[in-house]
Order: sequence, then C-alpha cells, then structure tokens
Amino acid sequence: MGRHTQTMGHLERSASDNAFRRALAARLDRALQRAGISSAKTAKWLSVSENDVQFWRRGITAPPLHDFTRIAAMLDLDVHWLCTGQNH
Repeated sequence: MGRHTQTMGHLERSASDNAFRRALAARLDRALQRAGISSAKTAKWLSVSENDVQFWRRGITAPPLHDFTRIAAMLDLDVHWLCTGQNH
C-alpha cells in the first residue's frame, strides 16, 4: 500500500474515530505551537475560519487532506507524519 493511500485512510478513519482524531489534533497543535503560529494566522493562510482551525486543534473535527498538506508545507513537516504520527 502506498504512503499516500495510508495517509488518506488514516484521515478517513480520523473523521469518525475519536481516538484517531484526538491524536491527529495533538500533533497538529504541538506543531503549530512549536512554530509559534496561531489559529488565526493558520486560518487566514488556508482561507478557512479560525473556528475550523481551533476545532482541528482540539480534535473536534479533522481537516481535509489538502489543508493538512498545506499545513505540513507551511511548517516544513512530513505530511505523512503529521497525519499518522509515523516516520518513514
């Protein structure tokens, strides 16, 4: 199974599985904190609402893969790690 397929599958499970969503949120929140980037700045950069970003960071909802890809690029992180917590 390709890495992209694994990442997509993880995000699909995250949308319906609270534990996956919370783990994903923890990685996202930690990465944004380390970079010193606020929810407001992230929202503006992605053209989404600040509430969307705050919900992602709290694990209430999961962002779509295209937003995760953009966040990973913005933070210079591996999108696969950001989505799954797994290194290569």
